[in-house]
Amino acid sequence: MVNEMQRNSRTKPNTLPGAGASRSRRMPGLPFLAAWAVLALLLSSPIPAHPAGPALVSALELNAPGEPQILAVSLSRQPDAVHSFTLGSPARLVLDISPARLPGARRDLPVEHPLIFGIRAAQFSKQTVRVVLDLKRETAHLIAARPVAGAQTQHQILVSLFAPATGTLPPGQPAPLVQPSQTTARQNHSPSPAPEVPLAAAPEQSPAKRIILFGDPQAGDDTPKQDAGSPLGRMEASGFIMAKAAQELKESSGNGQPRMFRNTIRVEGKWTPPASVADPDALRGASNTFLLASVQSDYLWFGPGPSTDDYDLDLYEGYLFRGTPCWDLRLGKQAVRWGKADQISPVDNVNPQDLREFLIPDLEDRKIPNWMARVRLFPGDFTLEGVFVPFFEPDRFDFAGTKWALLGTRPTGLDIRETRPSKNLGHADWGLRTATTVAGWDLAASYLYAWEKSPRLRLDPAGPLGPALLADYHRQHIVGLEFETTLNKFGLRGEGAYFDKQSLHTQTLDSLAKPVAHYVIGVDYLGQQDWYANIQFSHQHVFAYEPGILLHRRDDYFLNGEINREFWRGNFMLKLGWAVDLQDGGSFLTPEAILTYFRNLELSLGVNVFSGPEDPLFGRYRDNDQVFLKAKYFF
Repeated sequence: MVNEMQRNSRTKPNTLPGAGASRSRRMPGLPFLAAWAVLALLLSSPIPAHPAGPALVSALELNAPGEPQILAVSLSRQPDAVHSFTLGSPARLVLDISPARLPGARRDLPVEHPLIFGIRAAQFSKQTVRVVLDLKRETAHLIAARPVAGAQTQHQILVSLFAPATGTLPPGQPAPLVQPSQTTARQNHSPSPAPEVPLAAAPEQSPAKRIILFGDPQAGDDTPKQDAGSPLGRMEASGFIMAKAAQELKESSGNGQPRMFRNTIRVEGKWTPPASVADPDALRGASNTFLLASVQSDYLWFGPGPSTDDYDLDLYEGYLFRGTPCWDLRLGKQAVRWGKADQISPVDNVNPQDLREFLIPDLEDRKIPNWMARVRLFPGDFTLEGVFVPFFEPDRFDFAGTKWALLGTRPTGLDIRETRPSKNLGHADWGLRTATTVAGWDLAASYLYAWEKSPRLRLDPAGPLGPALLADYHRQHIVGLEFETTLNKFGLRGEGAYFDKQSLHTQTLDSLAKPVAHYVIGVDYLGQQDWYANIQFSHQHVFAYEPGILLHRRDDYFLNGEINREFWRGNFMLKLGWAVDLQDGGSFLTPEAILTYFRNLELSLGVNVFSGPEDPLFGRYRDNDQVFLKAKYFF
């Protein structure tokens, strides 16, 4: 399937000593009924015969200094809703436009305005584009809209700010042609935090120049620009508490450990120093510097028999960020995301992953930050990115002792000996990536020279302490390509990678190093009535294939994706995540109900369902079907 699935092929080979009895096949029961019940609920409401796609945000435009400065957000059509709300400490005006899509990445707009530090736009959620105006002080504002005749722009949202003491519009303010009736105050919803503020991913623009919202993928952020008012700078704190419990649906399967519990607590602090008079770019919001650090407590338990647990209290992320309109630098422990695909990403190989729960957590939750330096340059229409990872970190998994472990829960009698590369600069990983936009297509190419994150295995039957399983790690060259665009109502994206050698496990617990090519193509659809769906096709080809390779054929074909629908004004969602092996019919389904009605609290109830023949990837876990309950509180 994907690179992640190759990494996750650490299951219980039938040839292992003491690997346990073979499993009998069983008919699909409650898990499949639950999955199809969720799908039936999703399909229960009518879909318009010709639903309008999301409004595409084509540009931000701020008229020239000396005129009444009005922000115009240009869209391909009139959106269904425009919600606005203000935030204090510091002052911000936020616009949520939905359904809308930002084709490409987030952008910052440097401005020279008596009331505004800067303007930012990002894809806040799958259905919402968020525009944030960082204010120098509290202001009154007016939001209007008007139709526009044009190929790319047919609708504009106009935002005007003026000092509340005047009680009148600024001179020259145009009368609103359409007053959005959907605009509402939402003081109880604050913007969600994000990891960084990459400012102005393009050369510095004059305020009158239009900025097209395409370019290199960058993380959105609602952190305002630097404030010279405090001599100590600004300190912000956030985090979450997550508790998840799971119960197997068939304890009699005999694989052990029918229950699971995980508790994760993460506390993050962010310090922004005061802007210096010697740094005029920072004062006007064209550059940014901050220091971020987060600590994570993570407890994972499987049981009751055999019972195993694992606890860690570590620095999760800790890095210094410095950004200007021409470049940015992030130095420290961090996670870097390459690629365009969801969940299955052959290009995303910079960070290791936590695979102790197989592929059940989302990709972003599986990623493990590691120490590195990342620099990006913005020369003209290109983004150039370089990463340097001085110390090797492997994927995190269990060799034995859990139901997701390489050797399963039962004792095998093997002496496990793992050899990792020493932590020195001679064993560093490094990579380069370039991205640009051509005629509405986001394109990127990358090269990564890195250690494999999963080990090469070799079974030594005559070890000094008995049979031994030897594990070590090898270098690989990875070349990747990415693309993304929008076609009317649909988003189209994909990526592919070539690995000069990939360690593939065999049925005898040895590994073969083979060249591998893997690509993923995906389509997103955002419809009316709060619908979202995506589907991805994955093809992995193993060159010089040899019989006996475990879990992989010469060519593997998979489909995976997600379909969801929001109800109750976005406070409740039904979601179905799925992956299907097109060759043997195996599948992994996750029907889930998510409640977000209570402020800062997300509650999830769902089922993880595996099916298929015993030998391929998903069928090996068909006795691990489980129902789970998860609560996550943000602060």
